[in-house]
Amino acid sequence: MSGQQHSGQAGATWNVEPRLKRQLRALDLAYHRAHFWRNLAFCWVGIAVVGLAVLLIQRGAGSTSILPWLVLAAIGVAIAVGLSTRERRRPTDFRPVIERIEREHPEVRHLLSTAAEQRPDPDTGGFNFLQMRVIEQILNHRKRYVWEENLERRLALARNGHLAAFGLMAIVFFAGVRSSDHMAFRTAGTAGGEHGITVTPGDTEIERGTGVVISIRFGDEPPSEATLVVQAESGKIEHIPLQRHFEDPVFGATLFRVSENSTYWIEYAADRTQQYQIKVFDYPALTRADAVLRFPAYTGLTNKVIPDTLRITAVEGTRLDYTLELNKPVAHARLVAEDRSIQLSPQTNATALLLDYVLTNSGRYRLELVDADGRTNKVPATFSFQALTNRRPELRIAFPRGDQRVSRLEELAIEATASDDFGLLRSGIGIVQVGKEPQVVELGETAGPNEKRQLSHLIALEQLGLETGQVVGYYAWADDYGPDGLERRTFSDMFFAEIRPFEEIFRRDQSGDDGGEQQGQQAGGGGAGGGGGETTRLAELQKQIVIATWKLQQYKGGAARK
Repeated sequence: MSGQQHSGQAGATWNVEPRLKRQLRALDLAYHRAHFWRNLAFCWVGIAVVGLAVLLIQRGAGSTSILPWLVLAAIGVAIAVGLSTRERRRPTDFRPVIERIEREHPEVRHLLSTAAEQRPDPDTGGFNFLQMRVIEQILNHRKRYVWEENLERRLALARNGHLAAFGLMAIVFFAGVRSSDHMAFRTAGTAGGEHGITVTPGDTEIERGTGVVISIRFGDEPPSEATLVVQAESGKIEHIPLQRHFEDPVFGATLFRVSENSTYWIEYAADRTQQYQIKVFDYPALTRADAVLRFPAYTGLTNKVIPDTLRITAVEGTRLDYTLELNKPVAHARLVAEDRSIQLSPQTNATALLLDYVLTNSGRYRLELVDADGRTNKVPATFSFQALTNRRPELRIAFPRGDQRVSRLEELAIEATASDDFGLLRSGIGIVQVGKEPQVVELGETAGPNEKRQLSHLIALEQLGLETGQVVGYYAWADDYGPDGLERRTFSDMFFAEIRPFEEIFRRDQSGDDGGEQQGQQAGGGGAGGGGGETTRLAELQKQIVIATWKLQQYKGGAARK
């Protein structure tokens, strides 16, 4: 059944789970490209063998006709075009690459093909739980990257083999064409009507500021001396005597630094060669990077201009404009990190722009530049983006420390501190009782960045109507702006005050001395000993209810602000 399903889908786009489909498509592309380059290499090797036979036959027969070489070239081009066309029109079929992977990696035998065979439900359009388990096993397989590396390695070997085969064919063609009367692929020119003069490198391109070696080979009797004449684009002309290499009919000289386009020729005896061109080019490079930071409104900071910098440090949500000045216009520009890339906008005035980029993550990026001729920057600049987190307010209950046991007639004094890196909007104390809505007491006014606000509040326990054994929770809270520019509320840890029996406090007044107090507490403890455990469990239960009510209030408050 699996084979029938595959057969029915050959040549069509497989209805595979999207993540698995992307993975299979990448593997399939590497597999078939390696196959394409390997076939093309066989083509070049075959033509090279035939060309070598033609060369031997021509030399044996004394023939110098170029026609066989033109026919071979046409055949090679036709085969290459045919292979390329077949590769482009190849239907999508993941079976070959799946079979190769399962053959080379027995641990996934039948698992990869089974995952590829999974189809979504026609009604829901989704995959069920068991199907997703099979697919996830493949996507999370520990050797998934090994499959990719193996295919990429085969692709690289195929490309290198293709280059070697093409080089072999080119050598054979060069040897064959040189032996013919027609110098169709000749790289050297003739000068002054004399044959056999070769000027190297002829017309050439070099990087600005680098050097080039120029030589001339004479086929007949060489002259006693020769002079290289170089005319720069600015009009400057330079005459350089050429040096002869021993008894060889070769003269040469080195131009150590060429900074502009130039024309050169060689004068010898009473003659001269034709003119050749030296064109200079520059690799794209960064010369300056200016940044403009537009901070979020809640920070209260003004926009900042940072000239010529590769390091940006700002709070998350800051909008960044970057102007990169380059040494030449480029066709493509981007910032590349390990897990992401940022596209830049190249301009015709040798700049690249990054506009309205929201700083959300920290990272290091290298600058990649590509000019119109496909040249890339030799030494990529490294940019560093540091996104500072908009921290929540810092809250702390300073007094009292920890949970308390109090009388229902007491007044509980609460002292707390609050501060925030970008300032507080509001702050205060919260009170939570079982069965009642939490009370939110606003105390603090607006505070500046990193300004510590002191919060003090007196809780009159008698007014809360608490009974012995009940608990009341208290905490500090503060409002500030979050990274999205909306208000958010932050809470401190919650502490509890448990109402203890009234007589535990006033036992001293009844006895008149410390001994009486101690006896009274012992007597009271003995009388309540049977219910002490139950009272403790009741208090803990109330604490859990208070905490649950508090968390529910936080959730409602957050949803309302959103």
